[in-house]
Amino acid sequence: MKYKHIIIYIYIFFSLFSLNMSAQSIGKLLTGGVNNKSGEWNDARVSLKQGNISDALVQYSKAVESAKDSRNSGKGVSSDLLAEYAYTLALHHDFDASLLNIDRAYNLGCKNYEFYASQILELMGHDEASIEMRKDAKAPDWINGIYQKQISEHQTKVTMSVDNPETTLKNANKLGANGQYTQSIVLFEELKNAYPKVNIVYIDYSTVWETLGHLSYAAKLLKQGIDKIEEEEDKEAFSKHLSELTQSASMIEKMPFAKKLLGVGIPKMMIYVGASAAKDTYSLNSRMGIYTSNKFSASLNLGLNYGNEQFSGSIGISAYKAWGIFMCGIGLNDQFTEDNNIFSLAPSVGLTFLNKSQTSSFDITISSYIPLTSDGKVTYNFSIGKTIYFDLNSIFK
Repeated sequence: MKYKHIIIYIYIFFSLFSLNMSAQSIGKLLTGGVNNKSGEWNDARVSLKQGNISDALVQYSKAVESAKDSRNSGKGVSSDLLAEYAYTLALHHDFDASLLNIDRAYNLGCKNYEFYASQILELMGHDEASIEMRKDAKAPDWINGIYQKQISEHQTKVTMSVDNPETTLKNANKLGANGQYTQSIVLFEELKNAYPKVNIVYIDYSTVWETLGHLSYAAKLLKQGIDKIEEEEDKEAFSKHLSELTQSASMIEKMPFAKKLLGVGIPKMMIYVGASAAKDTYSLNSRMGIYTSNKFSASLNLGLNYGNEQFSGSIGISAYKAWGIFMCGIGLNDQFTEDNNIFSLAPSVGLTFLNKSQTSSFDITISSYIPLTSDGKVTYNFSIGKTIYFDLNSIFK
């Protein structure tokens, strides 16, 4: 293959990232995100705005149960609905259920996670964490101008952990590792307030904010932890990471679009392996690339094809965006033999079933290949495969 083809692939690979910006509106159409509020959901919002917290809580609970019953997947409940439900639970001071549901909303890709999480943290009395969470978050239009009064009326001070500090620290780290970040933050805040001179609390706490993409604040916490270490030799183990974290934070601040594109979490590495079939062709396919916390992926693709009694290879790039279990994508593919190259545009739609730990997914897609030459023929194929997601921190640690 000629070098200019490789240059084209690299250029389009990075260009495909821009699809994420317009893909949000497409996703709403695919998943019924526009005007898809149930009667209970609308009623709950009205009650909440009127200050009827108990009524709103009952209505949100019914809306969540109705959403579960009406979807094929138990994880198919709207992330926005869960986030609003979590916020209402916090107003009612049912913080255990509130934290559980806000973390569920985050793991379903809730766009307004940071706003609702900040409100829950403030309602619990964790003002510093709330301010940091709220820093880049925008209040949804329906509640703007209302939530400020609700905070002043319902804010309290609560302690969630009843364990000894060693067990609490262990649980905080475990929650963070499992993607239950808001619950982890609450435990770390309690530890930080109770044991302000213990360095490991700040050091471990910084990893939660780093994973959420708040790199400057993560660096601040890490530095506070390092400053509390007495032995200089022990400081060296963390100083290198602090330097890297500070540099990354500076880069993100210079490119604010990067956070919106990549989501609030650190991207993961993804590897896909699958098989596909067309009318007269069978293929083994693989993809390798990155997967962001807002369920957007971009990858380099490789394939081995057999059809018309001969083998051919394929190479290309693609980008996918998922909304719940639905996903769509677009790519550029080059199928090549020893004597020929066929360049094709490759749009696709499909379903992706992410496991609860979000370490892998089972993917089903239907793709079309539209040749970029006038004499080519459009083809379609059906593919099934498995995607594995790797935490980049664990890979390069």
